[in-house]
Amino acid sequence: MELRPVGKDDLASLADWLPGTAAELGCARWATEDAIAEDRDGSPLLIAEQGVPEGIIDYQVGAPEQGAARIRLLAVRSGRRRLGIGSRAVLALEERLRRTAARCFVLVPANLGLAFYFWLRLGYRPLNQREWPASPEGREAVWMVRPLA
Repeated sequence: MELRPVGKDDLASLADWLPGTAAELGCARWATEDAIAEDRDGSPLLIAEQGVPEGIIDYQVGAPEQGAARIRLLAVRSGRRRLGIGSRAVLALEERLRRTAARCFVLVPANLGLAFYFWLRLGYRPLNQREWPASPEGREAVWMVRPLA
């Protein structure tokens, strides 16, 4: 499993599948080809296996609170899902984040029931409303967290 920055050479490959997948997941940040080509803040990482781009993981350090990180999007190319690629990518990202973040958050939309179980299997726990670090951005969702220490 390789996590590396998204490069200009990756844009065509991502444009083939990422806008549709991001739209399905409710992630407007990646839902158009133009959005993929925009300069990013350095956080999105391409998920590659044996050099072949298989997905993307977009995250933010220092959010939703200081000393934490947030995974904003995890998307794996259709046809490559349910092979453990997403799980291995999250674990690799967590390993990178351990030096800078004590906890990792993810906001799981209510309409993505399988996603909820995916994050549970990785050891994330749902937060009750009093524990939420921020409102769920105008949609029904649940915050989940995992300590990285």
